[in-house]
Amino acid sequence: MIKPAKSGLKFIYWFAYYNLDSPSVRYRGKYPLDYLEKNYKINSRLIIPGYSISCIYKFISAFCSAFFFRRKNSMIVVQRINSNFIYARLLKLLVKLRPENTFYDLDDADYLVFPTQTIHFFLRNCSGVIVGSHELLKNLSGFNENILLNTSPTPDLKIVKEKKNQVFTIGWIGGFAGGHKQSLLEQFFPSLLNLPFPVQLVLLGVSSEAEQEFLREYFRDHKNVQLEIPADIDWKNEQNIQERISSFDIGIATLLDDELHRSKSAFKLKQYFNNGIPVLSSDIRENNLFVVNGINGFSCSGPDDFRKRIMEMHDLNEESFMKFSAGARESVTKFDLAAYSEILIAAKNNPLVADVSILQADPAFEN
Repeated sequence: MIKPAKSGLKFIYWFAYYNLDSPSVRYRGKYPLDYLEKNYKINSRLIIPGYSISCIYKFISAFCSAFFFRRKNSMIVVQRINSNFIYARLLKLLVKLRPENTFYDLDDADYLVFPTQTIHFFLRNCSGVIVGSHELLKNLSGFNENILLNTSPTPDLKIVKEKKNQVFTIGWIGGFAGGHKQSLLEQFFPSLLNLPFPVQLVLLGVSSEAEQEFLREYFRDHKNVQLEIPADIDWKNEQNIQERISSFDIGIATLLDDELHRSKSAFKLKQYFNNGIPVLSSDIRENNLFVVNGINGFSCSGPDDFRKRIMEMHDLNEESFMKFSAGARESVTKFDLAAYSEILIAAKNNPLVADVSILQADPAFEN
């Protein structure tokens, strides 16, 4: 059934910062825009920056439409753009001269990694800012009075865990290099060493040969860990990604307790829950908004805690384990495409609308 857009929103110009290889572009841009068209009849243009003739033509066409002939009941979203090249400069012009219902979308602390001039411009000059986490909401509230939280969504393809594996399978997904590698080494990997039973460790997203060799060396003397590092991952094939995740018994979501990692939207955790996979996660605010200890997983404070929970989950009988899986699936309504779309729709003409249900779930939050 097609739902009417309550705000009268009919069209979205979405200017991405990168191509579809970026999870942010897929999960906050493409998948929601497809969902909005199918379920709300809200059309859109997803603009991918690039130097090909096709990319340039699509950008010029969308820019001219938004600048000179803007569609009625439309909104403009500028997603994570941080450069100062011509693509960014033209969008700055668009936002400056046509500011009505313009939004800067940010789901990572890019201002800690890239020069801040362009980021600050969009934060200050768009009519509203949409962020993916409480940490971003708190840290960026001084730039724009119209800032709202819209946690990153997952598309529900109804691919759900069916039964516990004979060899307990622990999975992780993401980009291994940088902070994620550090958090895994500090918080999780030590918990696997010398477990009194075999586990299969599946790592999705370790791309370089050097990192793969590092991991093989790390676990070489620990025969209880059967390491699997798939190399044939098509990140744009969402069906295949979810099928891989659904083969896990538990999913791991570690983060460092620093501003960069606190600003993330607990997305790994959501991917696991989406496919009925219980989670063991770092004890970080954004993770804790979604993890209900003993229902869909556990928050863990360090390697000893991770080890304790791994052993508990391993020892569960099938019935008890599947209750955790059901608990994971029941969490999905907090961050599915429907929830994300409702907030995006409400943003038009009312940028101060926030995700009240999630804010209330964290009484420690202060804007």
